Amino acid sequence: MTKQGFGQLAKSAQTVSVNGIEMYYEVYGQGEPLFLLHGWTQSSQFWSAYIPELAKHFQVYAIDLRGHGRTSPLKPDFTIEKSSKDVLGLLEYLGFEKVKAIGLSFGGLTLLELARKNPEKIESMVLIGVSHNYNGSDNSDAADSFSFESLPESFVKQLRETHHHGEDQVKALFDQNLDYQIHLGEEEVRGIDAKTFLIQGDSDEILGVEPAIELHKRLPNSELWIVPGTGHIAITGPNLNDFLLYSVKFFSKN
Repeated sequence: MTKQGFGQLAKSAQTVSVNGIEMYYEVYGQGEPLFLLHGWTQSSQFWSAYIPELAKHFQVYAIDLRGHGRTSPLKPDFTIEKSSKDVLGLLEYLGFEKVKAIGLSFGGLTLLELARKNPEKIESMVLIGVSHNYNGSDNSDAADSFSFESLPESFVKQLRETHHHGEDQVKALFDQNLDYQIHLGEEEVRGIDAKTFLIQGDSDEILGVEPAIELHKRLPNSELWIVPGTGHIAITGPNLNDFLLYSVKFFSKN
């Protein structure tokens, strides 16, 4: 289907079968392909404030990742690796040899896993709030936040509006038994040769700053921006415009 979005910015939207799921994505603009991968409990709509500028420079693919938005709900066999294979399947369905990509948190973990397994598919990438060695069950604060029953009603309302397959889809995102982890060895990280722009809030309440510093040391072709006075999602609010400026400049250098 095709419809109009973000003022006069033309949008096309499609759901396709990849890797055993139905995956939803939206397309904006023209030029080289740029994939946008959102964070956990979000959807492609997270990028609505970013797309108008990005679509001036790229053909933007805003994707609903496994379990999120309009894409198929999660199953108990979820892994970060499966999520990365979903994105690979979409990339191949679209006929792209390689893409530029931006990944936030969960989307960044998915992108990092994809770059590890299929380095030839990622030309360059921006990773926000990402670690190469993370297990959600090890973080007590994260475990508390994964309890659906403890969520404030305002957040539950937002989740219901974001995810389009009903209450069970939302609850599946908070299954504390999900295999939400990634573990990349030093040599695996060094084998990722895609140009990488790492972005980390200096007050990241989930990861801190050390994972970004370690990734920067190990990734052979990386840049690092530690954003002052920000938390895990370091690209919103007063940092939004700088993020767009720096990201477009970064991708344009490749």
